[in-house]
Amino acid sequence: MMADRFDILVIGGGHAGIEAVHSAWRMGLRAGLVSMSLRAIGRMSCNPAIGGVGKGQIVRDIDALGGLMGKLADETGIQFRVLNESKGPAVWGPRCQSDMEEYSKASQRILGACTGLVLIEGEVAELKSAGPLWTLTLGDGRSFETQSVVITSGTFLGARMYTGLEESVGGRIGEPAAQQLSDCLQTLGIRLRRLKTGTPSRLDPKSLDYSACEVQHGDDIPFPFSWSTKRQLHNRSVCWITRTTLQTHEILRTGFAQSPMFTGMIHGRGPRYCPSIEDKINRFADKESHQLFLEPEGFEQGRIYVNGFSSSLPAEVQLEALRSIPGLENCQVLQIGYAVEYDAVDATQLHPTLECRAWPGLYFAGQVCGTSGYEEAAGQGLIAGINAALKVQNRPAFILGRSESYIGVMLDDLVAIPLEEPYRMFTSRAEYRLFLRYDNAAQRLTGKGRELGMVEDSQWEDFLASEIRLESGLKILSETGPDLETANEILAATEQAPLVERPRWIQLLRRPGVDGEVVFAKAGLLDSLDRVERLHLRAEELYRGFYERQARDIDQQKRLESLRLDADFDYARITALSFESRQKLLATKPMSIGQAARIPGVRPADVSVLIHWLNNQG
Repeated sequence: MMADRFDILVIGGGHAGIEAVHSAWRMGLRAGLVSMSLRAIGRMSCNPAIGGVGKGQIVRDIDALGGLMGKLADETGIQFRVLNESKGPAVWGPRCQSDMEEYSKASQRILGACTGLVLIEGEVAELKSAGPLWTLTLGDGRSFETQSVVITSGTFLGARMYTGLEESVGGRIGEPAAQQLSDCLQTLGIRLRRLKTGTPSRLDPKSLDYSACEVQHGDDIPFPFSWSTKRQLHNRSVCWITRTTLQTHEILRTGFAQSPMFTGMIHGRGPRYCPSIEDKINRFADKESHQLFLEPEGFEQGRIYVNGFSSSLPAEVQLEALRSIPGLENCQVLQIGYAVEYDAVDATQLHPTLECRAWPGLYFAGQVCGTSGYEEAAGQGLIAGINAALKVQNRPAFILGRSESYIGVMLDDLVAIPLEEPYRMFTSRAEYRLFLRYDNAAQRLTGKGRELGMVEDSQWEDFLASEIRLESGLKILSETGPDLETANEILAATEQAPLVERPRWIQLLRRPGVDGEVVFAKAGLLDSLDRVERLHLRAEELYRGFYERQARDIDQQKRLESLRLDADFDYARITALSFESRQKLLATKPMSIGQAARIPGVRPADVSVLIHWLNNQG
């Protein structure tokens, strides 16, 4: 029997898999997604929330490139908040609490409506390369051929779950591990490492005393994630804040002797910035309490997620500790917390396209690459899917630079830095974070998405119309201004010194502390510009001076990224390179001069030699 043929097959139905298969389909290829359970596509393993500081910018970037996560977040969000709003817009982090069940349903509905995109249920038993094609065989004997494979297996490769000294096989509660796929990768010679993640208990909301907790409301007027969201978003739920106590910590310590982390049952490293509660009280023994967030898993779904209380301690210890927390004294546990240890790929084996250096046509994306978080996974899935499609179409690879997006920062970090723990995005990782904002994602990336074939006509037309409105608004702000009395009233509201000459609106907008919305209202632009457009103009003016000072650095980096290197480039023939740099370059096989310059051990003088060689002989 002949194997069914695909251009691209994606293995795994999580956030990375959804973006990867949708990207390939959007770019006109025959794409299939293989999942052990089609009902699990889009399922949120941990906290049902999208966005946050650094992460929210990734979601906006995904949307600007034509991806799905922003649309899904807006459609299924039940509470929207901007984190860091008291700081500058460069570090604002839009976040939403999602309805877990609705998010999964919406993901499945969107993929199901993509004509020609095939959803396949089954477990991968064999993965082999035969020349330009890959053959994928499922456990039931079905076989498929494809030109490119994207593995987005999340935390399921060789996965085991732990609660106390109890151990079981699985990558998520009630779902099996992908052991055979892990064996396939080892057969291919791909280096794997063990990592660890965890999840907290879920509680019955009717058993909680919310009067003992601090209520946390969403924003009055939420910002959307997606360019396509034109309706006003509304908050349908609230969250609550409580804290652990000294008694909580003492109870938790009684379970340390039965902790799979402390007894050595778990060898994998967990995420430093999202540790289990037992790890927190062990590492920060001087702290008397830790903040916890009580977050609903859905608008009507009866479960509360205890954010900040991830644990793999014995169930009875977890329950006793939970009941020592204000508001949770009579809590009923619907699902106890557990840890998952799983195989992940050493991402230094990958190009920044997420293609495996040793196996052309094989791509990885998501937590299998050693990252943590839905947003990081989705960003990788988008790039892996795009590049897998470009390879099939014999088009140049798509690589985002560090000055172009947080996705570019993340991928550059992943493939260049050997990581000992799961990677998490922070704004501090980006040297040009002032220019990688939530508000300017469309300006940075929509044109690129259009060239790739990812951005559909309606999104492109909306973007062009917005650019016209922004140009018109900027012209009004730059060429007109208030009378002196009005200007000084605006300044007096922030206790700034009065002016002696009449200003233009743009000069007021540039002043830190001035309410930008007041300026736009007085200038008559509230109706002609939407909130994101107003935020964009405000942020551009606030950071203009910084941009002008760093413009040369950014241009230099973009120039280095544009100088591409072939994967089979023979560095040995450039005798002017130092021996150490030649070794590093041959081992890493960078795809651009920019990437080569960031390899530890490659000297600046050697980068200059490479540039000179390319300019004269490349």
